[in-house]
Amino acid sequence: MGTESNSDGLASDIAEPPTDDLGFTLNCAVWALAGASVLFLGLRIYAKLWRGRRLWWDDYILIAGWLALAISCAFQTVCVSFGLGKHGRFIKPENLPSLLLFSYLAGFFSILAAVWTKSSFAITLLSISEGWTRKIVLFILVSVNIVLGLNAALQWVQCWPVSKLWLSGPGVCWLGFARVRAYNTFVAAYSGAADIVLALLPWKIIWTAKIRRNEKLGALFAMSMGVFAGITSFLKIASLVAIGNSDLITMVTLFIFATAEGAVTIIAASIPILRALLHRQTLTSTPDMKRAPWNAWYGSDAHWTLAGTR
Repeated sequence: MGTESNSDGLASDIAEPPTDDLGFTLNCAVWALAGASVLFLGLRIYAKLWRGRRLWWDDYILIAGWLALAISCAFQTVCVSFGLGKHGRFIKPENLPSLLLFSYLAGFFSILAAVWTKSSFAITLLSISEGWTRKIVLFILVSVNIVLGLNAALQWVQCWPVSKLWLSGPGVCWLGFARVRAYNTFVAAYSGAADIVLALLPWKIIWTAKIRRNEKLGALFAMSMGVFAGITSFLKIASLVAIGNSDLITMVTLFIFATAEGAVTIIAASIPILRALLHRQTLTSTPDMKRAPWNAWYGSDAHWTLAGTR
């Protein structure tokens, strides 16, 4: 289908688009992701409290990440009530300002969810790493907060006055949609790479541990689930064409992948802790294990697992 550009650089369809409505699909997808992630988060918290362990900073930050994810989903639902999910030409003009405002709010909180959930997992790894591994984790923690923090800020400073983002009128947008899309592509790629590196770093820690082979493989699998969060970030890149596209139905895919990024990270960060719930008496601790670098985090109780109990 051919396209043309309006004076603001927005792409629009020449031909009349069909009357598709993906609003219901969006609501089902994002709330299913939010529901699945809060289930794993709840089990993570239960697993720790069940073993008499207190919650730590990574737990509280992960909880904050889920709350940001839920707020983003709520704003997306509001957007659907204003017509999100339909082609741009079928959205009532009087609803467009509200739809755009709440879509920016939804995007902002989805970024917060991503940065906080990734930070939680990085803080978890800081507790069990040392040497050059710890330096890498610390670099990723700081850089991800900077890169995604700038991404969140750019949403609100790319135009002046800020209201020009959702209202027509005088003002200037100094970045332009092409630059915003380019930076978002970089952010998604960097975020995905960071997830994969954080998922693979535990291999260095666990591989040298003096534990049974099957326990070692199980721990490696549990700690490496973050790879799927990285894959989700890379998949989101294809949906970034929605930025600056006047046919707002393209935002549906972007919102789903943005929500999935935070939700999958929460699930990936919770699975290692759930391993304690399923394998409470997996391995009796030994003097070697008590000297392990992660002992301060996992504790020295009689049944040691790589499952995040303090």
